[in-house]
Amino acid sequence: MNRAVLLCGISLFFWFCNQNGAKTETGNTAKTEEHSGSGMAAEGNNSNKMMELMHENMTTIQEADINGDPDHDFALLMAKHHEGAIKMAEEEAANGTDSTLVNLAKQTITKQKEEQQVLQAFADNQREAPKDTANTQVLLQPMKNMMAKMGQNTNASTDHHFASLMSMHHQSGIEMARAYIPVAKVPEIRSRAQKIINDQQQEKAMLDKWLQNNKQ
Repeated sequence: MNRAVLLCGISLFFWFCNQNGAKTETGNTAKTEEHSGSGMAAEGNNSNKMMELMHENMTTIQEADINGDPDHDFALLMAKHHEGAIKMAEEEAANGTDSTLVNLAKQTITKQKEEQQVLQAFADNQREAPKDTANTQVLLQPMKNMMAKMGQNTNASTDHHFASLMSMHHQSGIEMARAYIPVAKVPEIRSRAQKIINDQQQEKAMLDKWLQNNKQ
């Protein structure tokens, strides 16, 4: 009888050990999955600051109070478009490491702030026009096209993000100005649009050349 009791006790002991082992393994698996999930979440939060600024700029432009007058609407939209370029240039000036791009960013800030003030002042001083914006909606299309083409690479450096996204941003500005010129009525704003085309084509060429020479 004593032997039977002993065998029963040994069996219970091993059963208890097995149960604890299973619980420990389950707990470790859960912790591993939890840490793995946290890692994926952290990786997902590795955001592209330049991309965020581009999206913010697009939202601001889409929410602009256009009124159907091509001169007013171009001035207003381009002023907001410049705001996006300024913020991206400020990010590059603060965190970029390539001297060529940092200097270009600083020049962009100075140049586009001056232009932005002129365009915004013109838009603010224009009298309200009828709210038929069908003819000036075309000015928004270049930004929509740009956003559709943007990639989601979050692993590049600030310099590469700035060069690639600012090049795209400039192209949308060029296309916006080209869409405006045929319907322009105010010579001053039309001349400003042509200057924007010339300046941004030149800067875009510099950015594209940098990207060509600094492939990742």
